[in-house]
Amino acid sequence: MTRPDYTVVWAPYYTAHKILKGLVDAYRNTDDARALDLAEGLCDWMYSRLRPLPAEVRQRMWGIFSSGEYGGLVETIVDLHSITGKAVHLELARLFDLDSLITACAENRDVLDGLHANQHIPIFTGLVRLFEATGEQRYWTAARNFWDMVVPPRMYSIGGTSTGEFWRARGVIAGTLSDTTAETCCAHNLLKLSRQLFLHEQSPKYFDYYERALYNQVLGSKQDRADAELPLMTYFIGLNPGAIRDYTPKQGTTCCEGTGMESATKYQDSVYFRAADDSQLYVNLYSPSVLKWNGVTVTQTTGFPVEQGTTLRITGRARFDLLLRVPAWAEDFTVAINGDQQRVSAVPGTYVTLSRSWRDGDTVRVRMPFRLRSERALDQPGVQTLMYGPIHLVAREARQTFLEFGLYGRAALSGDLAANLQPIAGNPLHYRLGGVELAPFYEGTEHAFHSYFRRVEPKVVFAGVDSGVANPARPDGSTLLDEVWLAAPFPAKRVFVDRVTAVARQWVAQGLMSVGDHDLVIRTARNAPIR
Repeated sequence: MTRPDYTVVWAPYYTAHKILKGLVDAYRNTDDARALDLAEGLCDWMYSRLRPLPAEVRQRMWGIFSSGEYGGLVETIVDLHSITGKAVHLELARLFDLDSLITACAENRDVLDGLHANQHIPIFTGLVRLFEATGEQRYWTAARNFWDMVVPPRMYSIGGTSTGEFWRARGVIAGTLSDTTAETCCAHNLLKLSRQLFLHEQSPKYFDYYERALYNQVLGSKQDRADAELPLMTYFIGLNPGAIRDYTPKQGTTCCEGTGMESATKYQDSVYFRAADDSQLYVNLYSPSVLKWNGVTVTQTTGFPVEQGTTLRITGRARFDLLLRVPAWAEDFTVAINGDQQRVSAVPGTYVTLSRSWRDGDTVRVRMPFRLRSERALDQPGVQTLMYGPIHLVAREARQTFLEFGLYGRAALSGDLAANLQPIAGNPLHYRLGGVELAPFYEGTEHAFHSYFRRVEPKVVFAGVDSGVANPARPDGSTLLDEVWLAAPFPAKRVFVDRVTAVARQWVAQGLMSVGDHDLVIRTARNAPIR
């Protein structure tokens, strides 16, 4: 008889994964045959238990919260298969297929609402490994589509996902903010999946996400204050107004403390990728590092993200394409080789390719100035967050209701909102906005903070010049100013004025604005000293 309390029998195959992973890693790093023997024995035991079960019983098992959670077991079984070559190990891996979920995702049907997030994310890291081992296309398609169902439809500004460990409806962000958002294990496993997908599809979107989650949630999941007894990693990260990060283990040590420590390896494991034939080297993260590869040493020196750029120095000689990721947020990305500015098409969200026979001492200098931008919650446009380049800025404030900020009145033609900020001397990436201190989320402190705020723009103001016109809004909360600035960056003031004119005319035509207010807004745009 099945007990309704899932804690009575809790995820036995999740535990099996931890044991098997340890054994496989021990064998890979020591060549100790005893570790391999134990790993194969454990898989034989699982196979003997699962193979006789009817398929419908297994499907029910893997769908149960949370007893059906098996973590990264499938990818580890496939790793073992890569060592042994035994067909039975691939057969065992397939016995964990949750067909209802795989089929839905392969068909691009979003069925994630109500699912336990970290029970299901590792299913897809396993599917990528199964695709690599079997060539079965549905595994790849399911994993690829699944990623797009989470990023960005269920992603918070720090790169995390889930609330109370579960996913809610697609696109509901502001409506799910609580003190139990963004379970740390979810970010850890989404980083793994992003890395896997990039190996097969070199889309910059995977590393735009990776950078966001790594430099915000993962870096901010560790408390800065050292402790000799406790790992001091977050389990949940509350993103509701006035949240305080809790680094104390819950009822002992949770999975998130363990993966939180393991996540430190992610600062180095995905900085560089190479083409299989060594003809290309991808630089996906801007991080101080040294790479020895293909007869050369690449030394990356940077203070990123405090420094808004990086330097790569080549030691040795080789011909290859150097591909530099242009982050989606980087509107002004420039490259110089040995001091000579390069004429490159640096479109945000793409790669710049430098094809060259590299010589000893060649130096590549990259500059990517940060801009302050706001990002809207998908379900409530007026609820927003602040991003400075890749860094999420939070307001340090104890009140537990949304703070209200207006920002458009000092926006630049580029869309940069940084003119609203007052830098705090001697404290990089710290600012004041409306009397409130802003700080990078990644600082692992116990200050009360606001990740999201309410955007309030009562008047149409350009470059500090007030038109005297109330900023009209649509029923969904989006405003005239929102629509104007959606088109930023503007290459010249003339283009900006044309945009204001077109939007104002449209709002008049839709009955959302009077002709008199239309004239005042356009006149203000023309006269404003905006640059």
